[in-house]
Amino acid sequence: MTAVDVAIVGGGFTGAVFAIHLSRMAERKLDIAIVEPRGRPGRGLAYDTGDPDHRLNGPLAVHLVYPDAPDHLRDWHAAQAGPARDPDALAADGNFYMRRGDFGRYVEEQLRAHVDGNPSGSTIRHLRSRVLAAERTRGGYRLALEDGHELSAGLTVLATGYDRPRAPPPFDGAISRSPGFLADPWDTARLREIPADAKVLVLGVSQTASDAIAVLLRSGHRGPIAAVSRRGLRTRRRPGAVSGPPPDLVDRVVRPVSLFAAAHGRHESVRGLLRTLRAAARRAGAAGGTWLEPFGDLRDSVWEIWPALPLAEKRRFLRHLRVWYDVHRFQLPPQVEARIGGAEAAGQVSFEAATCVSAAEDGGVFSVVLRPRGSGERRRETFDAIVNCTGPGMRPEFSPNPLVRMLAARGYAVPHPAGVGLAVDDECRAIGAGGRADPHLRIVGPPAYGAFADQQGASFIALRLCRIMPGIAASLGR
Repeated sequence: MTAVDVAIVGGGFTGAVFAIHLSRMAERKLDIAIVEPRGRPGRGLAYDTGDPDHRLNGPLAVHLVYPDAPDHLRDWHAAQAGPARDPDALAADGNFYMRRGDFGRYVEEQLRAHVDGNPSGSTIRHLRSRVLAAERTRGGYRLALEDGHELSAGLTVLATGYDRPRAPPPFDGAISRSPGFLADPWDTARLREIPADAKVLVLGVSQTASDAIAVLLRSGHRGPIAAVSRRGLRTRRRPGAVSGPPPDLVDRVVRPVSLFAAAHGRHESVRGLLRTLRAAARRAGAAGGTWLEPFGDLRDSVWEIWPALPLAEKRRFLRHLRVWYDVHRFQLPPQVEARIGGAEAAGQVSFEAATCVSAAEDGGVFSVVLRPRGSGERRRETFDAIVNCTGPGMRPEFSPNPLVRMLAARGYAVPHPAGVGLAVDDECRAIGAGGRADPHLRIVGPPAYGAFADQQGASFIALRLCRIMPGIAASLGR
């Protein structure tokens, strides 16, 4: 058994940034292990891609690893000759929307630099494996790895990110195991293997669906592509009037009182928030602005607004408004938007609000019954391939990750009462079945969505980690 001070489970963006900032702020030398099955930690699911159409959905200026050096990524991009190597990154609004793979390379390089040397002299090692099980001990946790090794850690950090989407009904049986059903929308190799003239059904119309459609189009796909979802809510376009550099994200988020509360007061209901937002959007439009300005204030204030909402209001938001919030929150990179818009105008790509009532497969051809939203009528269509883009799973008890399921089953960490992610306190300490915060288990990034609701974008994750890191460093220094 190997003993370490800190075991970080998951080496994507969240796990890498945790290791970076802990090694910067630690009060003594620490032995830090990152357990990550990928060979290149720092990239994770979101940024481990080489596809040129997989781009950051926000300008380069709002993505960061170091809140105390917000221009670091911009300077790195320039030093890497990014504008020359990837001229398509520059959009008409004057901002760079870099490839996600390039951002992953940036994070990987920052982690490697801290492995080679960091302010605290801490050791950072990468263990290429998975954690299958955890057992609480007197001084922390004992972790069983897939390769047969065991780790003993004083602090375990769950930084596993998003789960891959599960196949929804009626595709969750034998159909999901068919070669023509792509359960992983980020498997670009399999996407490119779809015959160019195939008729493709895309389940979902989110940013993930747009990524998959863009890959197909770039690969020369000629057949029709139909994207369906129950509500048919597509990512909102950036207002054409918006241009120029974005505001300083750190200044907007790291402040005593949030922007939205300073402008509109505090709210205790999501209905009140929605009314205030709509009124602010109307005023902005009347003054020559756009909805993006007041919405941006709300988005950059979630760190304060969400924890203050009563539990019933959190559940109401997740049940009724989250899908509306997300289509405004996650806008497409202009380059991807233009590619898909052209194919839609040509009639190759279509979007529809419809429910998939039933599905069957015969000889590699899928027969799907669709019921359009607001209609009692049903129609049957056939497809040659289906791509599942229904979004990541957020229920720990159904997670495909065995460690997450075990933590929930053993009561080491309980599902957040709002219904998404795991319960944590303000310092990201896991809340166990007895209601107590566990100082030996921290949960960070997307699994902490229920507590903070701002853990979906890289910069917001980095800012949250920097908020809690002084306390973590102090506890490990004792």
